[in-house]
Amino acid sequence: MAERPEPLSWQLVEFLRGRVQMIRASAGFLTDIGAGLIVVDDAELDEDQSGPATLISVQQLSRIGGGSAQVNSDASVTIEFEVPRESGAVNPRLLVHRARYDLIRVLTFNDKLLPKGITTFELLQSQMATLEDDAGHSAVVAQITARAGLTETFEPVPNL
Repeated sequence: MAERPEPLSWQLVEFLRGRVQMIRASAGFLTDIGAGLIVVDDAELDEDQSGPATLISVQQLSRIGGGSAQVNSDASVTIEFEVPRESGAVNPRLLVHRARYDLIRVLTFNDKLLPKGITTFELLQSQMATLEDDAGHSAVVAQITARAGLTETFEPVPNL
């Protein structure tokens, strides 16, 4: 039996991980976040993680059309780079500014590079903030939101 491809929403996450992994100072970027932790699944999270990390997630899928064997959707995507204050990173705010710049640069590309079925990718907004949890841990964060167009085709399920 042939291996089934992952859903387009997951293929999008993996594609974006590959783009983020390109961010290296040796490739002309300001940071090396591509060599750091890039989290796309909860299984990759470590309770003891105290260093900078990039998180990529699809937050919402909205059906915008389709038919009996095809669905067109808009996917809301969040790419977040976080530097915990206790990480020991020198000048975490500057690092977040640089990471935001690098992320926008690497996520601005020709849609022809997208995997088949992912039709568009558009950056919508970026923001930077300082977050603090109930335990008093603080982090500086850059967050980028984007939208992707997906066209999924499939075999209809027969009536029994």
